[in-house]
Formats: sequence, C-alpha cells, structure tokens
Amino acid sequence: MARSEAAAAPSPAEAWWRNSFMVTFHFRCNIACRFCMVEDVLGVLPGTTLDEMRRLKDDPARLNGASRIIFSGGEVTLSRDLVDYVRLARTLPGIAHVRLQTNAMRLGDPAYLGALLDAGVDEFFVSLHAATAPDYDDLVQRSGAFASICKGLDALAASPATIITNTAIVDANYRSLPAIVELATRWSPQSMEFWNYWPRADEDGARGHHAAVGASRPYLLAALAACARRGVPPVVKWYPRCLLGPFALYHDDGQPPSIIDESYWEREPGFGCVYDGVCKEAERACSGLSESYVAQYGWEERLLTPHRPDRSNDRSNVHAVERSLLSDRGPERLDTAILAGWLAGLGLGFGVTIGDWVLADGALGIGSVALQLVRGTEQIQLQIRPNDPSRPSLARTASFDLAGGSSGQAAAKALAAELRDPGGLGLP
Repeated sequence: MARSEAAAAPSPAEAWWRNSFMVTFHFRCNIACRFCMVEDVLGVLPGTTLDEMRRLKDDPARLNGASRIIFSGGEVTLSRDLVDYVRLARTLPGIAHVRLQTNAMRLGDPAYLGALLDAGVDEFFVSLHAATAPDYDDLVQRSGAFASICKGLDALAASPATIITNTAIVDANYRSLPAIVELATRWSPQSMEFWNYWPRADEDGARGHHAAVGASRPYLLAALAACARRGVPPVVKWYPRCLLGPFALYHDDGQPPSIIDESYWEREPGFGCVYDGVCKEAERACSGLSESYVAQYGWEERLLTPHRPDRSNDRSNVHAVERSLLSDRGPERLDTAILAGWLAGLGLGFGVTIGDWVLADGALGIGSVALQLVRGTEQIQLQIRPNDPSRPSLARTASFDLAGGSSGQAAAKALAAELRDPGGLGLP
C-alpha cells in the first residue's frame, strides 16, 4: 500500500460481534453455495422457535448486555415467521439494532422489504461472493442468482438500512476479490468483510475450497487497498494476521454468542499455527490456519511470520546446530530444517543435550510439535503444544503445554520440567 493510501485508510469497523447476540432458525436455503458451512444441517436442524426466543425476554441475562440481535441460519428470509421474530427482537431489553444475514435474493420485492423495515430490521449483512453473473451463478449453483442479489442490494441501497457485505475467500473466487470491491461500491456498504473459508464439515479439506494463502494474498491485499481508497473499512476473518501487512488492523476473528443446536459444534473446525507458542498474536488476535487447511497445504512455515515478544535469545549453539542440520540431513529433509528454524527461536536444536538426553529428531503435527529424545538405547517423545488447561500435561509454560507419550513418563516429566526451568533452557 502506498503511503498516501495508508494515510487515507479508514479506521477499523465496529467489532459488531462484541455487542451482538445471534439467533439461528430456518435451516433452509434458496441457493447452494459450494462452500456452505451449514450444508450438512440444512433441512436437519430445527432452529430456534419463537417460544425459545421469548424466553430471552424472561431471562435477559442470557443476552449478556447485547444491543444487537442477528438472525441467521440457512436463508432466514424464506421463513414465513421472520417478521414475527424481528418484532419480538425489538421488544427485548437493550436491543438497538436488528440484523439479517442474507443473500438478499428476496429483498428486491418492495412490499417484502418494506415489511421487514417496518418490523424493525435496520442492518443487512449480505453475501457477495463473485463479481459477475456467470461466476456467481456457478458458485451458488443457481441460475439467475446474481441478478436477484443485485436487485436486492439496489433496493437496500435506496432504503435507510445499513449494508455490510460479506465475501467468502475460496479457491474459486479469490482472484475476483478486487472486482468484488469495485462492484460493491455502487451500494455504498458501511463495511466489507472477507472471511477465509471456514471448513466446518470439511475436516480433511477434501471439498477443495481452500485458497492457498500464498496465492490469494496479493488479491486480498489489493481488495483491502481498494476498500481503503474508498473509505470503506474492511474486516478480515480466519486469515493469518501476519500476512495482511499494513492491513493487519482490519483483522478480527471474533464471533458473537448464539442460540444454535449443540450438534452444530460437533464439526466445528480446529485452528492453530506452528508459531502459536512464540507469536504474540496467537489466540488473542489470530486463529492461524484451520486443521483442514493444514491437511491440504501444510503449515505454511515459510510464509507466516510470528510477531515475537521483545526478548533477547543468547543461545550459542543455535547457529552451529542449524548448520549441522542442513549439511547432515540435506535438502530431502527440508521439513526438518524448517522445524529447526522454529526450535532455534526457542533456544533449542537437534543435538542439544537436555539433562542426559539428546534431542535427536522432531516432526510438525497439527497443533503440536513432537520431539524425539534419546539416551543410549532409550528413547522418549515429548510434545510441545499451545496452552490448553482442559488437557493433561507434564508441565506448562506461559506459552506451551509439554506432554509425553505413554512410556517413559518419569523421564519425560523430568525433561519437561527442565525445559520449563527459567534457570535452564527456559521455554517461553
């Protein structure tokens, strides 16, 4: 981004999820997005009933001080009871805004849109996943969808309602992100959100919708720059924060609390980063990469850059160990070389002695690093993984849990304690 663009960049959009409460119902849809995150529950989940929602009035503490009700599910505008839900939302204490998450296909009907506005909807969060009719209709598997969506957005733009657009970043559309911004400006959105593919129900990435971050990054940055030039604050979710450069201030992975069937969360995607233990943004601000993405593309160690705390690292053996590793193991073990670079930041490396054990090997896993240690003919394994108090561990540091295999627990526990010891190796 040029200096003039940086100076003109808008402030981040409101973190709307902080003061919102989501109500889900009507799990049906009039399109079939290829990357749909609720595809497996459409026509399955019953959704929140009006009676269940009325109980929010009897127990307002459940709203946790929210000033906005968001209606979502499948496509809620297909529900015959939507106006009743909206009217009920407007009677809840403290509610100042009612938002619909929608594809806008039904909003081109003036009478229907008028009824929603009269009932109290003042915000529309509209899906906008492509910039042309052929691309859009193919992506949502519905002929004429793009024309209907544009008609709905035209009607919204002529109304007093607030428009926020939402674009999923997937392999089929990432090259169109700048063009989507160009298209959206005709409707003057308050904000534009870009959500990296959230692979619920796609645990192994087999659906093929992940856009490789190395490929999608230039297009996303161009789209964010286009937003900045137009004074439209963007929001980016579930994309590595360290890849956003000067647009990192627009990164926000937050989501509001919601009413939804608990079974929905059984296939919630896991996220993590190979740099979880050393990056200041881990968990607090950045989710990293989904396990589904990692299964398809790997950890992207060469692209991601941890935001490290300011601290010195005077480990005299680190460079010698890295040189030894690269010369001894050769390019065929590039994965191990990458791991060595990560370990070096912690003051560790292959060949380092920990007590009377030697760190001999290691491997990158999903959400953890496995270390193999040897002592003569004995060997044990230790896992370094991000803090999670719900899981048992042998020792904990400020950044890590240290866990061991089923054998050699006593030795593993002693090793974990030494790794943690600030007077010794002192993992952060």
